[in-house]
Amino acid sequence: MENWDNVISIAKGPSSSTLPVWKFTYPHQVLADTTLELEDKRAILAAWASDRHAVPSLPTLRHLPGTPFPVTFSSIMHARLALDRTSGANDDDPQPPPIATASRRPALNAAA
Repeated sequence: MENWDNVISIAKGPSSSTLPVWKFTYPHQVLADTTLELEDKRAILAAWASDRHAVPSLPTLRHLPGTPFPVTFSSIMHARLALDRTSGANDDDPQPPPIATASRRPALNAAA
C-alpha cells in the first residue's frame, strides 16, 4: 500500500529515526504521482494541510518538510477537492435536497 519512493530521509546515522521529507513542490503534484495510491495521496494532502505545518504568523501558508517553499492552504484544499472529484469520493455530508421555491405571501394592503 505504501510506496516511499517519493520520500527522502534526513536522518544522520543508522540509529537515528527517519523523518520523511517529501519531494513535492506543489499540492497538485501529489495528484499526478502515479506511484501513490489514493489513500496515500489523501494522507499527504491531509498532513500538508494540518496546523502542524502552518507557517508561524502566516496561518494561510503551509510548509511540508522537504518542500522548497510554503504553499497556500487553499491550494492544498483545491488539490484535495480535485482528488475527491477524480476518485468519485465524497467525504462530506450528502448534498441537501434542493430548496423548494417559497411561496410569497400576498402583500398587505397598507390602505386597508
